[in-house]
Amino acid sequence: MSGTLGNVTSWQPVGESSFDILNESASLIGATTVLSFTYGIVFTLFCICVHSLVQQYKSGVRKRQAIFSLVYMSIMFSFGTIYCAVNAWESQVEFVNFRNFPGGPLAYSHYIFSSPLNILSSVVFVATSWMNDALLLWRLWVIYRGSRFYIPVVLGCSVIYITTFVLGVVLLVEALSPNETLFAATVVGFGTAYYSLTVAYTIIVTGLLLARILGIRRNLIKVTGWTEYGSQYLGIVVLIVESSALYTVWGIIFLALYLTNSPIEGIFLETLSEIQIIAPLLLMYRVSQGKAWKEDTSMQLTSINIRSGRGTFHTNASTVINSGSTSQNIHVVVDKDILSTSSDSRKNVKLDTKAEVYSMDQV
Repeated sequence: MSGTLGNVTSWQPVGESSFDILNESASLIGATTVLSFTYGIVFTLFCICVHSLVQQYKSGVRKRQAIFSLVYMSIMFSFGTIYCAVNAWESQVEFVNFRNFPGGPLAYSHYIFSSPLNILSSVVFVATSWMNDALLLWRLWVIYRGSRFYIPVVLGCSVIYITTFVLGVVLLVEALSPNETLFAATVVGFGTAYYSLTVAYTIIVTGLLLARILGIRRNLIKVTGWTEYGSQYLGIVVLIVESSALYTVWGIIFLALYLTNSPIEGIFLETLSEIQIIAPLLLMYRVSQGKAWKEDTSMQLTSINIRSGRGTFHTNASTVINSGSTSQNIHVVVDKDILSTSSDSRKNVKLDTKAEVYSMDQV
């Protein structure tokens, strides 16, 4: 008999397919468990960064940068908190208060999509993306400073960023219109364009950042032969943090699932906003510690003091213009007595009796 303990099928949702149930399950897990986990990471990183930046401010080192970073992080953290709180509330009303809504919890989520709280959540979601993309543009400006590709790289990515900003506004206007949702047929086109361009922008910027860092690392190793030098700026962890690779990978996975209408995309969509905050916080922490790339880092990496055996190498960087391109000429001046040392002490550098001149073109 229906509704009894002996009839298992009577416990299942009425009028919902297995796909709908899987979709609801992924949405619930994403909006509660996974989102709470990522928010916990955001909260922890935020506290660590605040402590580090307060110490930086008290020390009087880069005080304006510390203030700017605190304001930026506070805004991002506020966005993440609002987004997490609204999603928790929506999960409650969808799966508890109105769980018998015709069509199930997801149908109810579409029904309240244009509610004031959901509008706030959607605006915060897109604004978080804007701020994260702006930070990536800033890092591009910092790391490419002094490169011959500086202007075309920064200008081109700025145009893409402005385009994503405009598309984000259009997406919000369309999705938050009455009787529309992010998954409505009339809105999916705008959503696809926005998310595709945002992820593409992130991939492009990430690729450019990695190319710049790896290029400098390659040239530095070519000149000195020492792979361990400059690890503060050139290590694997640095590559991941400086390029915001975490958000890039997460965004690619979400976009692929979104375009294929996979039910699992709910897990990545619900947490995408927090992932966009984790990446900048990791970078801001490096900035507060003075370990992140600065405008003059590439120049510092070409001004090296090298000690080998009994002799001392000293290099200095000078900029010359050659055929319209900027290059770094690194003059390695060597004490004469080093030439009489063992081959092991000078195996990493090719020398003559006076000096060896290396040219390191900027990437």
